[in-house]
Amino acid sequence: MRRILFVDDEPHVLDGLRDLLHKRRREWEMSFALGGQEALTLLETRPFDVVISDMRMPGIDGVTLLRLVKERYPAIARIVLSGQAERDAVVNALPVAHQFLSKPCDVEVLYAVVERACGLQGLLQDESIRNIIGKVDRLPSLPRTYLEISEAASQPDVGLADIAKIVEKDAAMAVKVLQLVNSSYFGLAQRQTSVRHAVAYLGTEMLKALALTAQVFVSATPSIPNFTLDQLQEHSLLTARIAKRFFREETLAYAAFTAGLVHDVGKIILAMGVRESFEEVVRRAPDAGGQMHRVEKELLGTSHAEVGAYLLGLWGLPFDIVEAVAYHHHPELVEPTELLIAVHVANALSQREPGEPAELEAVGKLNRAVIEGTAWEKVFPGWCALADEEIRAWRREQRN
Repeated sequence: MRRILFVDDEPHVLDGLRDLLHKRRREWEMSFALGGQEALTLLETRPFDVVISDMRMPGIDGVTLLRLVKERYPAIARIVLSGQAERDAVVNALPVAHQFLSKPCDVEVLYAVVERACGLQGLLQDESIRNIIGKVDRLPSLPRTYLEISEAASQPDVGLADIAKIVEKDAAMAVKVLQLVNSSYFGLAQRQTSVRHAVAYLGTEMLKALALTAQVFVSATPSIPNFTLDQLQEHSLLTARIAKRFFREETLAYAAFTAGLVHDVGKIILAMGVRESFEEVVRRAPDAGGQMHRVEKELLGTSHAEVGAYLLGLWGLPFDIVEAVAYHHHPELVEPTELLIAVHVANALSQREPGEPAELEAVGKLNRAVIEGTAWEKVFPGWCALADEEIRAWRREQRN
């Protein structure tokens, strides 16, 4: 059974939750704490999978409580349940919360969020890796992002579309923007997969705050030989641009761009959480044909793909994007979608030289068995041509 702890300082709110969730009592083992101190006492006496807390409480408030949960019980999923009037306080909770829900909360939305948080824990079999992810709540973002957004926002002729382009260049920042705008807290009817749409919804000031919080971890990102955040983000952005070119339909194109942008975020988490092991992964990768995920599986029991997908899933990104990240090296493990195949192929093509043969067997790091004999094999030569165009354009931009 799922073990859920609800925390609020108002008894009638807790009573309401008991009534709403009465039908779930055979699936969830639920506890209700009247305030932060009572919650901490319960956490010391029994294990929990999820903590769902109000924000504003006397004594130990929600942010403080979830920070303590993060430090003491990092494997527990942390969810904020708070009123719309407290939207300004959401930024303060970003470092300690995985998800946000608004009051009053639809019971089906609450159920779906909790089940997803618990279900994604099954992606990682290694308890130590789950603990590492629980401790890492902000991915490092390049320091220039905040400066670029601030400078752009001060120019009268610069619009949100221009600011969105700045965000799109930074994978970590883009993830944070999508985490917030897709949280149930904001109650959007449809999940946002477009960074540009998310930027337009959040506005400049929220973006600046997000950039500041994301940058805190820059100094904490360890220096690892032959691995830099710049190189990782350049590869991610090129993969995103290639994947986007595969689709004409705007919604799918932007989803492909987003999935490509975040497909390797798990590497950042591993670099921060298990530095020595990740250094060994980087050292051994050339002998494994550059396939880091194979070395990670050998040394850690999991790979950056699963680690990244786990965190993105907790943050509430759309399932198809989470799936594309989780299986971008091994699409054969699930029934592959267009989005998953696009990211898998774009990741492989981003590392080829323009003009090389547009044949499946000529492209390394590609699962030929998933593509051969399908509609994707027919469009593959065209995808190679689009990737060549994007790579040439990328190199021109780098020279200028």
